[in-house]
Amino acid sequence: MKKLFIGIDFAKEKFDASIISACGLKETDVRQYGTFGNDKNGFRQFIKWVKINSVGTSETEWLFCGEDTGSCSIAMSKWLYGKGFSIWIENAYVIKHSSGLQRVKTDKADASMIAEYAWRHQDKFKQYEPLSEALSQLREVFLYRHKLVQQRTSMCVRKQSKTKSEPSKAMSFINRKSEHLIAEMDAAVNECDAMIDRIISSDEELKENYEIVTSIKGVARQNGACLLIYTNNFKRFDMDPRKIACYYGVAPFGRTSGTSVHSPARTSHFANKLIKSLLSQAAHIAKVFNPEIKSYYERLIKRGKKRSVALNNVKNKLLRIIVSLVKNKIKYDPNKYMLCKDRLDQKFVTI
Repeated sequence: MKKLFIGIDFAKEKFDASIISACGLKETDVRQYGTFGNDKNGFRQFIKWVKINSVGTSETEWLFCGEDTGSCSIAMSKWLYGKGFSIWIENAYVIKHSSGLQRVKTDKADASMIAEYAWRHQDKFKQYEPLSEALSQLREVFLYRHKLVQQRTSMCVRKQSKTKSEPSKAMSFINRKSEHLIAEMDAAVNECDAMIDRIISSDEELKENYEIVTSIKGVARQNGACLLIYTNNFKRFDMDPRKIACYYGVAPFGRTSGTSVHSPARTSHFANKLIKSLLSQAAHIAKVFNPEIKSYYERLIKRGKKRSVALNNVKNKLLRIIVSLVKNKIKYDPNKYMLCKDRLDQKFVTI
C-alpha cells in the first residue's frame, strides 16, 4: 500500500507539486507544496524535496500522479519512470470530475487535488509506460505530417477563393506564391511518408503489427501508424476492441434513468478527433473496396439502418477485425476467412 502521494500540476516552464502523507483513509501529516523548473535540474531538486518530506516512508511507498498534458508532462514522466518510481498519468477530465466541487483554481490547489485523487483512487493506479524510441519518433513525424496537410488544405482553399477574384498583379503574386508553397508542402508530406516507412521498418515488432493492420483493404499507412501510436503498439487498452472504439469515439452509449430518460445509444463527443476522422476515411474506403465490409454495410442498410449508423458499425467492425488479427498474429485474407468462418466467427467478426 502506498503511503506518500505526490500530485504534479505540469506547465511548460515549471510544475507545482503537493505531498499528502496518509495511512488508509486518514492523513498523517500536513500537506507540503513546492514549485520546480520543468527540466532535469528541476527534477533532481524535486526528488530531494520529496525525500526531505517523505516522513519516514520508503521509495516503494511513494506514488507520483499527474495529468496527461502532452509535451509538458512527457519529460518528467519518462525521467521518473527511468528512476524506477511509481508514476501514474491520468486523464485531466477524470481527475477534475472525481474531485467534487472546486471553488479555487490555482496551481497549488490543482497539485493538491491531483495528490488527493491519487490517494482516494490508488486502487485504480496504472503504471505509466513511455512509448518506445521508434514509436516516439513515429508519433512526432505523424503529427508533423498532419499539420502540413492542414496547412496545405488551408492554402489550397485560399488559392481557390482568390482565383475567383478579378485578375490583378496582387492576385497573380498570391497565386504564384501559393502554388510554390503547395508544391513545397507536397514534397514535405512525401518525405514524411518515407520517414514513417523507415521508422516502422527499423523495429521488427512495429513492422509485424503494421503489416497485419494494413493487410485489410481500406486501412493504409496513416491509419496503420495512427493505431500503433495511440495503442502503444497494442499494449494499451488490454487488446479490448470496445475500449479502443471508446477511445476513438465510435462506441455507442445509451442513457436510461427512471421513467423519463430513455435515449438511444449514441457516440460520445469525448474523443480524439484526429484519429476518429482517419478511421472514418478507412470505413468509407472499406465499404466500397473491401468485399466483406461492403457486404456487411449493405446488409445493415437493407435492415433499415441509417447510413451514418451503418458507417459507425463499419468502424467498430474494422477495429474488432484489426484487434483479432493482431492478437492471432495473422494477416487479413478474405479467402482464408471464408474457409474458416465458423471457427473465427465469434472472436473475429461478430460485433
